[in-house]
Amino acid sequence: MEQPDAIVLTAIGIGAAFSVLIFLLVAVLVIRLVSRLIVKEEDEPEATEEAGPDPEIRNRATAAAIAVTALIESRPSVGRARRNRTG
Repeated sequence: MEQPDAIVLTAIGIGAAFSVLIFLLVAVLVIRLVSRLIVKEEDEPEATEEAGPDPEIRNRATAAAIAVTALIESRPSVGRARRNRTG
């Protein structure tokens, strides 16, 4: 294969890759716009959904995360292995 043929094939490959990426980008944008239109047609969200998550649920999730972290650190083999990797 000659040198100019390799350059042409490389250019075709790069062009094809970027074309596919741009096509996927456009497809995602179109799907997002269509889905937003569909969601707007449905009932409006209630005021409680806009206020955010329930503070009690958030506190429980935080407590669960702290408990799991404490449990992992209290186990000698896992805690030591993790400390050895990080430091």
